[in-house]
Amino acid sequence: MTAATDAANEAPTVEPVEACPVCGARERRSILPEVHHIGVARCGGCHLVHATGHYAATYLSESYYAERAKLRQSPARPSARDVDRKRRNVQLYDRLSGGRLARPRTGARALDIGCDTGLLLDALRELGYHTEGIERSPAGEQAKAAGHEVHALDIEVTDLGLGRYDLITMTHVLEHLREPVRGLVWIRRHLAPGGLAVIEVPNWGDLLRPLWGRRFRPLELGDHISFFERSTLASALTRAGLEPEILWSAPQIGTSLAPSLLTAADIALELRRRFRRSGSASPSVAGVAGTRLQGTKQGRRWQRLAAPLVVRGLDSLDDTLGPWLEGVFGASCGWGANLVVVARAHLT
Repeated sequence: MTAATDAANEAPTVEPVEACPVCGARERRSILPEVHHIGVARCGGCHLVHATGHYAATYLSESYYAERAKLRQSPARPSARDVDRKRRNVQLYDRLSGGRLARPRTGARALDIGCDTGLLLDALRELGYHTEGIERSPAGEQAKAAGHEVHALDIEVTDLGLGRYDLITMTHVLEHLREPVRGLVWIRRHLAPGGLAVIEVPNWGDLLRPLWGRRFRPLELGDHISFFERSTLASALTRAGLEPEILWSAPQIGTSLAPSLLTAADIALELRRRFRRSGSASPSVAGVAGTRLQGTKQGRRWQRLAAPLVVRGLDSLDDTLGPWLEGVFGASCGWGANLVVVARAHLT
């Protein structure tokens, strides 16, 4: 049995989060009780919501790298849906930047932190950027094969003298970092004069999150550490010397429904699996463990067959109703599923 298999099948080591990842305060109030040494609390200092524990880095890297290694061994061509979604993300970021992102100067450099297989970099290259990424998993090999320059480094630790960039993007990465402010400082130090940073994270203020408790898919307890709201994300940026130009959290139908649909599918498939094993008594929803949909045979089948149709339908809802919702509730509505910030280095 390989180390990666051990990591997938054995209970992972949990490392405690004894102080707030952003401000370092130790005073906190419990929001979700601890299960297997991981709960959720609100900092008494800066009010950040954060996990009280996380899986050891070795477990996370072995499990994640094993999955990404499968991509490297048998790389699949990105679906047209995935490519289109990245282009629409870039269109949103451009709109929030006032049209500056899509009009790069000649020779402009763009860096995507946590670039995975490079789909966002593909969309940025179409706009004329020289594209680079940071990715430590084997998925970075696919980004390299697509013609992007990829660096394997940890922004909480390493600099490597990469120079400065006109655009730095970091989507759904900040919530994983043990020291998010240190990561944001890295971004600020590597922004060129007048450069923009675009950072996207899940929103703790998501309207549907309270319906699911600790089972809510975007929480990813054990992996995600910080759960940002508008105020706490702005505070973390300020601490790092970044000045938010716009913080967008508009509600959208598709992006709000997708996490709940995935969470419901997680629970249904786990209940089904446990019921089959027991052969009699039906387990309660409260007793369902943390098995994720994508980790089960049934889940993989659902993702392959049903998920594309569901996602396509949700994307269509966002296309048709998203602008209407944003017009009604505003870009700064606090209960959208995602937070997107466009920031620049603070001028001293």
